Amino acid sequence: MNMLKKLIHLLLLWVACATQSFAQQNFKLQAEYRLNPLYSHGYRVPVIGDKKDEGYVSQRTRIIMNYEKEGDMSSEIILQDLRAWGTYNNNGQAGNLSIFRAWVEKQIVDGLSIKVGRQGFIYGDEFILGGLNWGGNMAHDAALFKYEKSGFKAHLAAAYNSTGFTFQPEVYSFKNHKNMQFLWLQKDTDRLSIATVFLNRGLEKPDGSLDIRYDHTTGVNASFKITDKLNLKGIYYYQFGKDTVGTGRQVNAFLYSAQAKFTPNKNITFTLGTDVVSGESTADAANPDYNQRNNFDILFGLRHGNFGYLDYFYTRLWPVSGLEDYYLKTNVKTGQKSNMDIHVHGFFSQNKVYNETFSKSLDDYYGTELDLRWHYKQSDNTKITLGYSHMWVTDTYMSYYDGASSEGSSTFYAVITVKPTFLNHSF
Repeated sequence: MNMLKKLIHLLLLWVACATQSFAQQNFKLQAEYRLNPLYSHGYRVPVIGDKKDEGYVSQRTRIIMNYEKEGDMSSEIILQDLRAWGTYNNNGQAGNLSIFRAWVEKQIVDGLSIKVGRQGFIYGDEFILGGLNWGGNMAHDAALFKYEKSGFKAHLAAAYNSTGFTFQPEVYSFKNHKNMQFLWLQKDTDRLSIATVFLNRGLEKPDGSLDIRYDHTTGVNASFKITDKLNLKGIYYYQFGKDTVGTGRQVNAFLYSAQAKFTPNKNITFTLGTDVVSGESTADAANPDYNQRNNFDILFGLRHGNFGYLDYFYTRLWPVSGLEDYYLKTNVKTGQKSNMDIHVHGFFSQNKVYNETFSKSLDDYYGTELDLRWHYKQSDNTKITLGYSHMWVTDTYMSYYDGASSEGSSTFYAVITVKPTFLNHSF
């Protein structure tokens, strides 16, 4: 009888342990429908000559699958269709389905894991490593080693790209890096958060020789909580090495940002700051004997948002003379489920912009931009954003387009995101 009791106890214990192990697993199946109607009167590119206003409706549809086993592994697969309404015939069979994310993360020991596959690298304020959630998407085929414990994080990433399944040396035909590595470290305390990064990027020479040029970016991102209402932040990145996409000039460039965030109460927040991206004068850029590249490459950074929502910088136009962005950003709570962003930017060139004959330098003022965005969270699965942006451009900015515009540029848009959960099962 005692032996039977022991067997029953062991069986119950095994069942309890197995149940506990199974209960730590979770599978979630979601969809995301994202509609983005936009009306453009100079969005991304100023109104020049007889250019007409235009608009579109883009739709991004995703199937999102997440799996997690606590203390062991996690995985994500995102299938995506991205299109503008009307880009396919009504009776056509053409598809636009792609894999946006496909990664698995396996825990090696407590605090240490490896994540491999198609994934996103989003760090800090996203100046050099960010996500593109507006007009495009950013994903990396890479391996990421992660150590996270006791407020300290260390991430080491490595990527190597090839055109296809080949064992013969051949020109890499895509506009990505040939290889890339970065090391990111962060330490958090009660008041201070400080992160540092070193990123190495190699691209093949454009002459088809298969030789690889490397540029390097390193920097620090620090924020300090002075009080519950006031937070300060400072960012600095330095870029050096070889110009990977041009003639192989030496790179000597920088980016820095300084911000003060003040929250007097729960209904309003002010952010006063400046973002400066280095550049070279347009005269130096046109001089074939000038052997440096001073304009900072923001690499995989966020294009939409960091420099205004009209996307006049670092999307279609990369100003060779750099950029100084001075801004005041205000967020106001407008209801239990809504809030409003009011952003004002003053844009200036970081280096000199000359006229066509390089005989006279122009004023360094690019223009002023106003961004208004109203956000409404209807429910946990439905969010709506309505936006309006306007920029009063100057002749200095228009000199990049060999044109003149006195009426300014603006855009109206909406972003409607619905994210239903079809299945959320723990077992």
